[in-house]
Amino acid sequence: NVAVMNEEIIKSVESLAKALKEDSRILRLNQLEEELSSNPEVIELSKKKDTLEREYETILSYAKKDSLEAKSCEKALYEAKLALDSHPLVQEYNSLYVPVRDLYMEMDDILFGPFRSKTLSHEAK
Repeated sequence: NVAVMNEEIIKSVESLAKALKEDSRILRLNQLEEELSSNPEVIELSKKKDTLEREYETILSYAKKDSLEAKSCEKALYEAKLALDSHPLVQEYNSLYVPVRDLYMEMDDILFGPFRSKTLSHEAK
């Protein structure tokens, strides 16, 4: 019976949604996202990295990648990214992000994989 099958699917999806809302990894990741977006140090490091990324792109629009100006900016950009990635909140976030992303990709493959020629979780690895 289609109605019974639809009801079972709805119950399964509701159960999955409840489990995800209560998953400690996802809860912590959400908490860290809030902390990252309100931490002045992380915000400043992120702005610096973003500014240097734009500056580097601009330099590459008129200079060669091996020019002194481009190399100097590239080094500064590398150091800015390293400083951001080395911040304890960012490190904790990144360590939790990968397994949660993998979980979501596996769920996506289970739910929608039969309708695609490629799976997400296998492409990411």
